[in-house]
Amino acid sequence: QSYWLLATDRTVTAWIALQAVPEPMGPLGFYAGSQSVAFGRDLGISDEREATISANMAAHGVAFQSGAFDLGEVSFHLGWTLHKAGANTSNRPRLVMTVIYMDAAMRLAPALNTVQANDRDKWCPGAREGEVIDTRKNPVVWQRS
Repeated sequence: QSYWLLATDRTVTAWIALQAVPEPMGPLGFYAGSQSVAFGRDLGISDEREATISANMAAHGVAFQSGAFDLGEVSFHLGWTLHKAGANTSNRPRLVMTVIYMDAAMRLAPALNTVQANDRDKWCPGAREGEVIDTRKNPVVWQRS
């Protein structure tokens, strides 16, 4: 969520296993309940961030939970849920697909750094700050009538 230029947190990500993903392939896992924790939201993706978040979650008794996925199994999580896929120690690539769903009325927020600006240009081409994100890469897939 911290990388997306979205005005609200009304998002959900689907993580879809395109093959069986056993433990050695590093399946997706979560710090259960972390969507309610503000810690770590301003940290960039890095090994240092990972160590900092892991230490903080452990200090607060928040366990990391993961498990193998079967072919076609889907996991859904809110954008602020702290999550990660483990290291793939197998000799095969891990094949998964992610789809991020957001509120159809989602507005584009201002970029706070160059990473966000790059993501805006790549994933929301043509969208304008403060306006509804309505681009070819962000089609409305369902809307309440």
